[in-house]
Order: sequence, then C-alpha cells, then structure tokens
Amino acid sequence: MANPRQRNKAKSSRSHKPSLNAKRRMHQKLRKAPPLKGPEVLQEKWDKKKTVFQNYAALGLLPSIPVPKGPSTSRSQRVKLPEVPAEIEAENVKVGFGRIIRDEEGNVIDIIIDEDEQEQEEQIEVDEEKKMGPVEAKTEVVKRLEELAASAAPVKRHSSMSERTWLQQLVDKYGDDTEKMARDRKLNVWQKSEGEIKRMIKKAGGAQLLRK
Repeated sequence: MANPRQRNKAKSSRSHKPSLNAKRRMHQKLRKAPPLKGPEVLQEKWDKKKTVFQNYAALGLLPSIPVPKGPSTSRSQRVKLPEVPAEIEAENVKVGFGRIIRDEEGNVIDIIIDEDEQEQEEQIEVDEEKKMGPVEAKTEVVKRLEELAASAAPVKRHSSMSERTWLQQLVDKYGDDTEKMARDRKLNVWQKSEGEIKRMIKKAGGAQLLRK
C-alpha cells in the first residue's frame, strides 16, 4: 500500500515529468540502440538524437511522393476477385491478363500468367527509366551514395545444391519444356511459374549443364 507522500506526489503536477529513474532508463535504452549499419557517409551524418524519418529528411533521402498521415485504407480498397472454374484451359488466357485457378473449396491451386508479355512490359519500364535519365542529387550525402552505387560491382549469384538438384530432376524429365515443368504439381512443389523456372535454369548455367 502506497504511503501518503507517494499518493500526493502522484496527484501533483510534478508527476507529469519523468523521474530520475525514468530518465536513467531512457538513456540506457538509447545507449543499447544498435549501431547504424551502412556506408561511412551515412554513419558520419546520422544524428542519433533524431528519428529515422527526421534523419532521412535532413539527408535528402525521402521520396517526392506524399507520406500518408492517417491510418491505412488498403483494407477498404480490397476488391473480391471473381472465381474462375478450374476446367478452363490456359490457352484461353488473353495476352496481358492472368487467371487464378481455384479448387472447389476456393483455395488457389494455380496462377496462369503470360510470361512473355510480362517480360516485355518489364523491359519497356526499364527502357523508359533509361530515357528519363538520372535525377540530380540535392545533397552531398546523396551524391556520395550515388557514387558508391555506381562504382559497386555486380554480385554474381549461384544456385544452391538443393536448387540444382531440383532443376536437374525437371530437366531430366521434360528437357527444355519449361511450360510442362511449371504444370507438374509433384515436382514443382514451390509452384514456380514458367518464367521463374527459365531464370533459375539460366542462373544455374543452362539446361545442357544440368543434364546428367
């Protein structure tokens, strides 16, 4: 049970200010904060007393799009997708569209997408970005970060042993037919699309290298 002095202290206006113990805990939490991991230019200019948003604004790293201040409205904008019978064949899919195949219980069992059309659209977006040209950096920090990004060498990706074994099974069974690979429900356990399988085979060195 609290003594009268503690009750009076809680009722007074002085209780609105943090106590010495509370201040001590706050400073301990700040000291325990993990160090910033990143380029040295960011570590030098990063102010630990500011929030992440304030630091990004001061360094000129915020995007030009407006930041939403209210609660997310994504739930209210959701649209119920129409159910498509599973009997419909993939050949009926129009170019530029996709189709979701569901079972009788409504679970998604397959997604049919025209991969060639999707790759063409991605290439068009890349070409448009190249035509627009680079945006001029507004701060010295952004300039130095762009210089670091331009001088960085691309990282060469390699396939894991389990991924190569899985791709070898697909290539041994279907050869170069990636469409049948994507439709095999037993071997394609991760439900990779045809385009994804093509890129994985290319990363592994090609179908010829995967053949036993």
